[in-house]
Amino acid sequence: MNISGIKLLLLAVLILSSSLPLSAKQAVKMGMSTALSGPAQEIGQQLKAGAELHLDHYNQHKPADALPVTLEALDDGYEPHKTVINARKLIYEHKVDALFGVMGTPTSYAIKPILEHSHIPLLMPYTGAEFLQNPITFDVFNLRASYNKETQDIIHYFVDELKFKRIALLIQADEFGLTVEKGLTKALSEHGMRPVVITRFRRNSDDIDKALKRAKRHKIEAFAMVGTYQPLAKFINQAKFSGLEAHYATVSFASSNELFARLKGQPKVLVTEVVPDPVICKAQLCDHFRQTINQTNLPLNEQVFEGFLNAYLLTSAIQACQLPLQSTCLLNALQDQLENNQLIRDVFMLQPGQKKLPVYRSFF
Repeated sequence: MNISGIKLLLLAVLILSSSLPLSAKQAVKMGMSTALSGPAQEIGQQLKAGAELHLDHYNQHKPADALPVTLEALDDGYEPHKTVINARKLIYEHKVDALFGVMGTPTSYAIKPILEHSHIPLLMPYTGAEFLQNPITFDVFNLRASYNKETQDIIHYFVDELKFKRIALLIQADEFGLTVEKGLTKALSEHGMRPVVITRFRRNSDDIDKALKRAKRHKIEAFAMVGTYQPLAKFINQAKFSGLEAHYATVSFASSNELFARLKGQPKVLVTEVVPDPVICKAQLCDHFRQTINQTNLPLNEQVFEGFLNAYLLTSAIQACQLPLQSTCLLNALQDQLENNQLIRDVFMLQPGQKKLPVYRSFF
């Protein structure tokens, strides 16, 4: 065979291997880009640990003819440009079958072109951003309520339950902040209200001094906040120290456990959640989670539980597909499992026919 023939043969092998159904490979490979370092690292580390907790158990107890499921996680520090680098590496070099548990709205938004070009699905991203709810140019499967639903609950709590009229916004200045800000302002407008003031701060910083100084010029009853746990905790603590008495609320991304651990005194804080409290959840899958995590040093909290549930639903969907396993089957099976797997439905206490996932509350 001449050199041209060898090149053609190698090209054919590469094309064939890249188009193989998932089952023709030795494992189903998931790729994760998340914050394993930096100011939001506890969130990423706990999501990863929760997913690995289930995957380790699954791979040890799976049927003999089932494929193992592996998770390769790369650190992006919650910085979108690093997420792009990681996504390219995971998809084009490591040949993962899907991106799984990508953390954040700006990070997920940054990889949209890669998802559209590669046709690799994005599974269970850690964000409730609206652009991921019903996309038409790339494939996504969500296992969490949208930010719109979380923001509606926050404003309902402030306006309908506490009867507040003067509500301010503290917003992380990026796609995450913009997405949640839209939900908050929309929910306020439905009550005939507008924010008293909107203040902002940079992502991956706790530089909230200017935001607090501006907020203090106004009479404010409550703050609806968007960000990670460190800057939000600093804002609440400094606001209380400066004499600003108010209620506070933020969405699930902030991590209630990490936020509450950093608060001083007795501020009044609500965090909306997208999974039930794993400490008190009574479903069978919650019992299994607690039994499994008790054999580790991991914290028993919502982030680890969310990672665990993501991985559980993933492996359930994989088992529901016939061999040879195709990514289209995986996506369909994920939706089918969410709608019909009673173990997962019991966790969220979903009623027959109910498809939308609920929002929960944690209070400090």
